[in-house]
Amino acid sequence: MLAGLAMRLHQLISDIEGYSLHSGKKRIISYLLQEISGDMLPCGDHTFTIKLAINKNTIASRLSMTQEHFSRILHELAELGLIAVQGKEIHIPDIRMLQQYED
Repeated sequence: MLAGLAMRLHQLISDIEGYSLHSGKKRIISYLLQEISGDMLPCGDHTFTIKLAINKNTIASRLSMTQEHFSRILHELAELGLIAVQGKEIHIPDIRMLQQYED
C-alpha cells in the first residue's frame, strides 16, 4: 500500500512539473504518449489510434489549459501531420515523429 501511494505521489509531482515547465503542445503530446499503453497494438508499423475515454474538456482541465487552447493545439498538431482527430479518436500516423517533435 505504501509503495502504491509513493508511486501516485511521484506521478502527481511529475504532472505538476510538466504543467509549469512545458508548453501546451508538449503537455498534450506527453498525454497522448502516456495513453498508448505497452499492450496496445499498433494499427500499422508505427501508427496508433487512441480513443479518448473522457471528454476533451476534462483532459484540457487535467493539463491545466482551457478547452479552446486544447482544441487549438490539437488542430496545430493535425496541420503538422503529427495526429488526425476524428471525434473521440486521435490517430497517430507515426509515433516516432510525435515523440521527436520539438516546439
